Amino acid sequence: MPAFATTSDGVALDVERFAGGSRGTIVCLHAMMTDGRYLRRFAPRLAAEGYDVYVADFRGHGRSQACADWSFDDLVELDLPAILGVTGTDVTLLGHSLGGLVACAALGTGRIPPPRRLALVATSVWLGETLPRRALMSGYRVLARAFGKAPVRALRAGNADEAKSYVEQLTGWSRARRWTSLYGIDYGAQLARIDVPAVAICGGADWMCRPDDARTIADRVGAPLEVVPGASHFSLFGKYADLVVKKLCH
Repeated sequence: MPAFATTSDGVALDVERFAGGSRGTIVCLHAMMTDGRYLRRFAPRLAAEGYDVYVADFRGHGRSQACADWSFDDLVELDLPAILGVTGTDVTLLGHSLGGLVACAALGTGRIPPPRRLALVATSVWLGETLPRRALMSGYRVLARAFGKAPVRALRAGNADEAKSYVEQLTGWSRARRWTSLYGIDYGAQLARIDVPAVAICGGADWMCRPDDARTIADRVGAPLEVVPGASHFSLFGKYADLVVKKLCH
């Protein structure tokens, strides 16, 4: 059942509900360079376990309102609070990759009230740990500056372009070796403020979020980490989806 949330700056966000039952509510937040379409395929599995499930698209992604520009902070300070205004806050927040970072940053800085539970799937932040990662971030930054956005769809690297300001902020973390807001808030340091039941999952074959990467955030929010052998960044919601459902629902 499609619906829309409206942010405090007037952006309409698509929030789709999959009715399941009375066991609770799960809000699913998507990864970078894509939108919620893969989570909409996954959501019926959670609904079949008796949960009401909501899948949201961040601004500029999927069926949400197109925007000329946005930053990571906009997702933290504007989008997620608006989404929870539709779904309620007594929820399990399931964040995949970017979605997990947004959830952590919003919780750590008090932008949203504590949920019932936090589930982080393949969630990590690149801080320039290796030369290949620094080079990849540098190339991403050059592309965004050249085209005024990251041309993800033209490059067939995903189904959602990313805004120039978002890419500048993202790649800035790798250059500065710190995960911060545009105003200097240290999101990494704020993780210590998160005090909710939490779980974390990552794939053993995920080059974008290696187990050691996922553990950096999982440990700081007190989330036991389960590594799924053979799983990649997105196959956790495909080939290995049953394992994720079991972790969340049983």
